[in-house]
Amino acid sequence: MKAKALLNLLPIGAVAVVGWVYVSSQWQQSQAKRPGYDDPAAPSPVPGLVPKPQSEPADVINVHDGDTITVMQGGQKLKVRLCGIDAPELSQPLGVQSRDNLRSLIASAGNQVILYISDTDRYGRKVAELYVPAHNPQQPEEEKLLNDEQLVAGMAYVYTKYASRCPNGRGYAQMEAKAKQQRRGVWSDPTAMKPWDYRKTPR
Repeated sequence: MKAKALLNLLPIGAVAVVGWVYVSSQWQQSQAKRPGYDDPAAPSPVPGLVPKPQSEPADVINVHDGDTITVMQGGQKLKVRLCGIDAPELSQPLGVQSRDNLRSLIASAGNQVILYISDTDRYGRKVAELYVPAHNPQQPEEEKLLNDEQLVAGMAYVYTKYASRCPNGRGYAQMEAKAKQQRRGVWSDPTAMKPWDYRKTPR
């Protein structure tokens, strides 16, 4: 009797196994369609064109200089350092212009940014890439990467020591090269301190 009962259960068990294998394979296929999912051949992010950062919007309450801001995010006040770039201090040549350029970029987005936080520095500041809408009617989802914008405007230098830690850091040198070629910002003023000078000053 027991053997007969087991034989009756076999078809049910086989159907269950086949069903599980089918569902599992469908799930794996759907996951494999996600960009970069376990795919070593997936293309690297293009500067300014990475997927929208997985972070909540933050309200900017102060722009300290060309590479440091303070935001309110989730009811918490955060001091944020822009990843991989270094701007002149306010007391140094073009320091005020650098701050004002970043302030203008942020104001154009209603003083709200998207943070992609990648680290915390030794001063407790969040290190992040900053994004705002690009206001492109043809591509409403497109965003500007403000780290790029500061570099291409000549309002900051690539901070080579840390740029490799940024999601789009590999593209920063290209942005800086554009500013240098067109003699924008810090590259147009022969009196402006270069990175090897101003990084020696207290921050």
